[in-house]
Amino acid sequence: MPGDTFVANSGDRHSSMRIGFYLAKGGRMSKLSKLAFLLVASAFLVVLGPALAFAQENTIRVGVAIMQNQADRSVPGNLERDRLVQALNHMKPDKKTHLQVQAIPLDAATANEANEEAAAKRCAYVLYTTLLELRSAEDPYQRVPGTIETNPNSTWSQPNNPRGQRQDPEYRVTVDYKLYRVGGQVVAGAPFSTQLAMNEFDAVSQVMDRIASRVADEVKKAAPPASKE
Repeated sequence: MPGDTFVANSGDRHSSMRIGFYLAKGGRMSKLSKLAFLLVASAFLVVLGPALAFAQENTIRVGVAIMQNQADRSVPGNLERDRLVQALNHMKPDKKTHLQVQAIPLDAATANEANEEAAAKRCAYVLYTTLLELRSAEDPYQRVPGTIETNPNSTWSQPNNPRGQRQDPEYRVTVDYKLYRVGGQVVAGAPFSTQLAMNEFDAVSQVMDRIASRVADEVKKAAPPASKE
């Protein structure tokens, strides 16, 4: 039968694809064909195995909790968490150590539950964020001590024109972050602030991007044992 005489050319880089397609069509392989298939599969493992292992060993997982909101205005904490996860996962690996940060979204409602969830998802760190301030020029202002200003020279563009502010809203945002080792002590943390002319959600997201950059640097600098798969 044709299936009994099918032989793969082990030197052809497309051999494994042909064999897989052949099997999917219901064909039968001779002993020689099966041996060729095993040789090709083994070759792929030999080539790709070390690279995959290296990537896993140099990946550090960070569990990201849902953002807590202590400000007077409402912003979805899960959406800002997702923004932070996205920003962290877009960070480039360290040039010297090749360490790569992988952010994992957490759904826990409390700090203890978030720590347990991060451990279950094989994270080395857990990251908490809290929105402390989200206000317009008309809202009262109280500066948070130790705040890192990401836009230090910002001023309200229309301080005496409330109607103009409603047409082109400006918001001042302060988000505090805390980075912990899973089951351990705090590694880093600070409040970040900015003042921007955009909607509330995007203004908070801008601060999340800055926090992501700081967290990635802190994680790579600390360089704990990489997360295990």
